Amino acid sequence: GITNGQPTGNVTVGNPFLKPTQSKNVDASVEWYFAPVGSLTVALFYKEMTDVATNTTARMPFTNNGATFNVLVTTPGNSDKTAKLKGFEVGYQQFYDFLPKPFDGLGINANYSYIDSKGVPQSTLSATDPDVAAGRVTTVDTSKLPLQGLSKHNANFALIYEKNKISARLAYNWRSDFLLTVRDVIIPYAPIMNEATGQLDGSFFYTVNDKVKVGVQGVNLLNETIRTTQVLNDDLLKTGRSWFMADRRYTFVVRASF
Repeated sequence: GITNGQPTGNVTVGNPFLKPTQSKNVDASVEWYFAPVGSLTVALFYKEMTDVATNTTARMPFTNNGATFNVLVTTPGNSDKTAKLKGFEVGYQQFYDFLPKPFDGLGINANYSYIDSKGVPQSTLSATDPDVAAGRVTTVDTSKLPLQGLSKHNANFALIYEKNKISARLAYNWRSDFLLTVRDVIIPYAPIMNEATGQLDGSFFYTVNDKVKVGVQGVNLLNETIRTTQVLNDDLLKTGRSWFMADRRYTFVVRASF
């Protein structure tokens, strides 16, 4: 707005000179196939990200009724810091075909990954809610937060059974807390973390013949509640933000081919 001939309020503008984020990656992996139906894999990775998009402030001249004023604006910019990501993944899968029948159809598929990310401010610009969040700064130094969407610890474990006409699977997927957004859209506009969460899913299918298969699928069998928290300060103190109950869900399935 204009008050006494001078612009007031928060002004956000675009940046046609914004550079794309670039990444330098180093990856290494080892795979060991110790059995016809078994393998163990280890992978290491290291990434350096430059020109990460973030918020910057600048003074830009605006002219109103022949008078020119410098206005403080918020605009997308490229961070001059380098974000670093490093970690590893371990994976194991095997069918225990050496077990006596009917247990020779049992198998396991499991993996674990560790991701450490830090060292760069993150943008609070919003493409989905420009009137509320775009261009405003967060209440916390975003460089102290992990990069958005990345959990430090991730684990998946699946117990599998494949034998004759039976196909069954019981899988548990878990991840530690991760940054959901760097800036909430409501007061106090704090960064929001999705707390550690895990979900157990299962399925059982029976092949009636070459053309028909029937079964049941279950999702969120443990009735897990998803919890989010807001980060209050640069010491990363957190408090509750919201709770979501997805409920257990069961689906009966008939698959037929003609």
